[in-house]
Amino acid sequence: DELAALEVELTGPVNRFNVDIDVAARFNGFDPVPVPPSLPARAVLVPGTLAYWRFDDGQPAGTPVPDGATVRDLSGNGNDLARVTVGGGPDVLVHSAEHHVDQPAHASLFFGGARNPARGAYLRTADAAPLNGLTLARGYTVEAFIKLPPDFGDEHAWCGILTRMGTGGDAGKTGDDPLEPAGTLNLGGGGTLQWAVFPTNQNRIVTNWGHQLPMGVWWHVAVVNDGTHSTMYVDGCPVVRNPSTPAAGIATANRFWILGGYHYDNAFEQTYYGWLGDVRIVGRPLPVDQFMNRR
Repeated sequence: DELAALEVELTGPVNRFNVDIDVAARFNGFDPVPVPPSLPARAVLVPGTLAYWRFDDGQPAGTPVPDGATVRDLSGNGNDLARVTVGGGPDVLVHSAEHHVDQPAHASLFFGGARNPARGAYLRTADAAPLNGLTLARGYTVEAFIKLPPDFGDEHAWCGILTRMGTGGDAGKTGDDPLEPAGTLNLGGGGTLQWAVFPTNQNRIVTNWGHQLPMGVWWHVAVVNDGTHSTMYVDGCPVVRNPSTPAAGIATANRFWILGGYHYDNAFEQTYYGWLGDVRIVGRPLPVDQFMNRR
């Protein structure tokens, strides 16, 4: 209000001084929004880190990730990722310079997933990756930075962010729909977050529901399980629809993990549509002040 009043006084009809000033340009340096610097991977490896993936490997924005290319697990635990194409050309998975302002790495990947016909690519762990067999029954924290394009809609529903390959049935679970994945973080129509897993102590799916995410904005998403319950957070705030159902760990069929994809009955209909930044999995529950977006 003070700047607006000053603009009227200096440039409006009551300008007594005939001073030509661009007020917005003149004062834009007085209260700049600081951009935190990127952090080295070692600063993000909290005790218990099982996997940490980031995409600041120096590739120019728009450069495709080649089929079979390796994305290293910077935790040192050997959970490296490789690209798999579902449909389309090299440009369905490309490097990007976009990132969440509080993200450790200042880079991301853009996944161009679609369906009818299936299009896109995902990243997957190797068949022998240590992460594949873990049930995480004593607790875990899963984190990711995501941004959805303005045209994200119902046609992109259930495009996965992080999914465990293998169905609930494959992992010995027969309740609800056993053809659903053993565990997945995905997006419903309109960008509604869902964390749905078959826990080790239940024969059915336990689901956390988030709210619809505004498009074109970066978000930090986390799911924390303390060995008894799971809580979803968006930008450090718990969502409303966190279940009270006891849930310990994630059932496994000892198959690979998928970044940027979702399957039903082990078949892919589409892949993620949007930007994906740093992803971290920790084998214990983390407090909010240890999330990747807290510096």
